[in-house]
Amino acid sequence: MVMMESIMDIAQSETITGSTWRPLPLGRPLASTKPNKSSPLKEEIFKIVSPSTPGEVSSSEGSVSGDEFSDDSASTAPSDHSGELATIKMTPEIVIPEVLVEDTSVKAVDIRAPDVYDAHAPAASRLRYMIKNGGHIIKCPGVYDGLSARIAIDVGFEGMYMTGAGTTASRLGQADLGIAHLYDMRTNAEMIANLRPDGPPLIADMDTGYGGPLVVARSLQQYHISGVAGFHIEDQIMNKRCGHLAGKEVVDMDTYIQRIKACVVARAQLRSDIVIIARTDALQSKGFDDCIERLKRARDEGADMGILEGVKNKEQAALAARLLAPWPMCYNSVENGHSPLITAQEAQDMGYRIIIYSFASISPAYVAIKSTFEWLKETGSTGSSVAPKTIFNVCGLADSIVIDEASGGTAFAKGV
Repeated sequence: MVMMESIMDIAQSETITGSTWRPLPLGRPLASTKPNKSSPLKEEIFKIVSPSTPGEVSSSEGSVSGDEFSDDSASTAPSDHSGELATIKMTPEIVIPEVLVEDTSVKAVDIRAPDVYDAHAPAASRLRYMIKNGGHIIKCPGVYDGLSARIAIDVGFEGMYMTGAGTTASRLGQADLGIAHLYDMRTNAEMIANLRPDGPPLIADMDTGYGGPLVVARSLQQYHISGVAGFHIEDQIMNKRCGHLAGKEVVDMDTYIQRIKACVVARAQLRSDIVIIARTDALQSKGFDDCIERLKRARDEGADMGILEGVKNKEQAALAARLLAPWPMCYNSVENGHSPLITAQEAQDMGYRIIIYSFASISPAYVAIKSTFEWLKETGSTGSSVAPKTIFNVCGLADSIVIDEASGGTAFAKGV
């Protein structure tokens, strides 16, 4: 069996170490650009939520909701508990990987963000800084459960993406046909986002928003309180399907824009920094020009980023980024899907700021599990060399030991 060779090659580790992930300082900000022209809706929202002085919005999290309110930075005050955290040591020493500070191929983008990177800020605020000021595209592997997310954190990715297709398959055992709803998606996102609240920001699939404007607003609220840093919402009909299947249908422009407006209003009421990513699946049925118009409308109503789903070729992907610049764009990389395989460097050169890999974990998991099960059925043994402690270590065993010992507990006094 071909896959068993790779499984047998996995190194067995008994050493308990902390996660290698740490918040990364991303260097000096790039040149800023002028903000989008304010829409009547945004001006009205500003009147509703503004305290007394224009441009100043308070927040219990030390951040504000988006570029529609102010050009001021989110608060970057250090956590009151930073001194306590500094006393806890974990081994081995963490080596922060080198991060590109400046790259001439990365173009300035128009999104409200803090001027200074704060590792203690909410995930949404950190994601905003990374989008605007990072010197390279943000690679977000698709994760669908706690283990895949833990592995992404352990490897050291700067961001993660909770795939809707993976969530539907893993939690419900169903195809991505709009079967998963708010409860399924929110509970999965909440679990993943809170494995390491100070870890890589999580972008989550929000499908169509799961209803009319009121339900869309509630969906944003639920994602916000769950710790999600950003999400994408699309223009498919409620009876939706994966963006890389044929036969997709989309709602009319006005209905789509209602969803975007509902997100913007809800975010304003929550004083949230959550990043709203407008996605359009209209390419199959409406054509490229209609997609660009939809994304422009979404941008003008307050969406922070855009996704043109299911692009047919690289030229189309590059043109979309160019036509919508300096508004930041996200590319959905789905290998063996409808769109061409575009590398992170190619997407960066086109002007994209985030690239998500929706099937990065669930596809290889399927191959490995199926191969192992076939081997087990044939031989009566899995052939795996991975010890239980290896999995537990990735899933935070060392952090649990630190908490127990620091609090005077004895749960691990007899060893692990």
